[in-house]
Amino acid sequence: MHDTRNHPVRPIRRSLRLPAYDYRSTGAYFVTICTAERVPVFDTPEFHQPLLAIWQALPDRFPGVTLDAFVIMPNHIHGIVWLDGSVEHAPTLSQVIGTYKSFTTRAWLTYHQSIGTTCSYPLWQRNYYDHILRNEQDLAEKRQYILNNPMKQREREERP
Repeated sequence: MHDTRNHPVRPIRRSLRLPAYDYRSTGAYFVTICTAERVPVFDTPEFHQPLLAIWQALPDRFPGVTLDAFVIMPNHIHGIVWLDGSVEHAPTLSQVIGTYKSFTTRAWLTYHQSIGTTCSYPLWQRNYYDHILRNEQDLAEKRQYILNNPMKQREREERP
């Protein structure tokens, strides 16, 4: 098998994760997941219920996961995930988010089948953005950001 990391044709993808950080560590994480090419596929609310239901089911699937604030925007979602790294088989943040993206993609494809359309484009962009919440102030600011995000979106849309 040959090394493909520095293949001249493949783009070099930079990781968004901190290289030395253990993303299984106990703590809170602010997460943003964007739709592919930031297409506003969540403009219509028909798909909001599955997005929310799958989010709310994550603690049932993963030990030590607790959920906090969450919002669905037209082309992304924001959420706060708490991990308890001391539990047996504690998941990494990537495992939790990967599962969310996988299950919502399956639901997205099923939704399209149910309305008789085909979906030939991906739902989510590659990767996700995370911010490790370092203290209570950081947590409060991100909760407020999530709470205010829909209102800010409406204000942006109303501008001439």
